[in-house]
Amino acid sequence: MDGVRFERLPGEGHHYPVLFHVGNCYVPVTEHIVSELKACALLPGERFLEVLIDKLGYSEYLKERIREELKKTGDPETQATVLQGVVRNL
Repeated sequence: MDGVRFERLPGEGHHYPVLFHVGNCYVPVTEHIVSELKACALLPGERFLEVLIDKLGYSEYLKERIREELKKTGDPETQATVLQGVVRNL
């Protein structure tokens, strides 16, 4: 599946309770990172995407993959708005 999206795992006790899907791969996300992203959810769209890439892209390769997927799937401003909404509800 193309694009990026978040998925909260069902149940309790997961060390990584959220997955951030990047195309056909995923990045495990801690609750701490989710909280940090929620704190940034009201930033302007472009700035939010920078923070998201910085927090979830733990290597240059992964940061580039996230950027590529964002470019593939449409307008970055629209994607930022959608991702900000999702993050607020995680």
